[in-house]
Amino acid sequence: MAGGCHRCLTCFFTCSSVLLLWVCLHDVEASSCQRVIHKKVGDTVELSSCSSTEGVTEAVWKYGRVIIADKNKHVSEKQFTGRLYLNPTNLSLTVSRLTLQDSGNFSFVSEAVDQRQRPTVIISLQVHEPITKQPVLTSNSTWHTLNESCTVLLECSATTDSTVTYSWTVRNQTRSGSRLQYIITPQDGHTKFTCTIYNAVSEMSAFDIVKCSNHTHPNSSAKDAFFMGVAIGGCLIVVIALGIAVGVCYYKRGRPAGSDSNDLTVYADISEVAVEGETAVTMKPCSVYETIDNRVNSRTPGPETVYDKIQFSRMRKASVSPYQEIS
Repeated sequence: MAGGCHRCLTCFFTCSSVLLLWVCLHDVEASSCQRVIHKKVGDTVELSSCSSTEGVTEAVWKYGRVIIADKNKHVSEKQFTGRLYLNPTNLSLTVSRLTLQDSGNFSFVSEAVDQRQRPTVIISLQVHEPITKQPVLTSNSTWHTLNESCTVLLECSATTDSTVTYSWTVRNQTRSGSRLQYIITPQDGHTKFTCTIYNAVSEMSAFDIVKCSNHTHPNSSAKDAFFMGVAIGGCLIVVIALGIAVGVCYYKRGRPAGSDSNDLTVYADISEVAVEGETAVTMKPCSVYETIDNRVNSRTPGPETVYDKIQFSRMRKASVSPYQEIS
């Protein structure tokens, strides 16, 4: 009797150990199954069925509500064409050359040999664009005379289109957000501000070192205004110089060719000028136009045109001929 009880107890403990071992192995397998997976563009991911495949007669993988893989037949799907592999042994699904559009929920639906549907396994896949460029960091500080300190304003911006998270590190402190306001004193010396942008698959950082002094640091707006003023002043100088050049050019074109500023034309009335020692008969008439040449001190006597001077003494009596007589 005692020997029978001993054999029963041994069998009980053996069965209990096997059952406990199976439960432990099942829990390890379930715990190793990732329900949320983060990958970057271009990566390859393996989605586990997260359950035993023994006795499974039907098994399909779905993306959303669309079947993309089937254990028993080929499935044609446009989005994942040439990028899917269904492992026939463990029924895991491998997706290669991931794109941002592949983000979403993948579900594994299966049935056992007794046509009993097993619990559906849902895995969330998040595909991210990797961060390849450092963030742009700008800063300026303002001196406060009252408490002899500086207020530092910093802004961090990412150059990527993907969603990122911002983090600031100052000494042993950590702050979140794309902007940071921090107070430092001259006794702090050079203070390093580090901005980090990151997502689930990558991160990049940039830093700036600021020292507090009793001089207000010019911000970017003041610098921009200064350079803009210099540029506008340069443009005005160029415009004025061009205006002067154009005016001189038009002035020179407006003057007649061969004219000289030293030649003055005098318009005078016709009158008789008496010369000493000459009678009224020999008085010489004046020309209507006289040219004064300041450059020439002496003039050579003689006519300057094809016509000679008019002599009143050579005038003849009126001719009875209808034609004018030329002498």
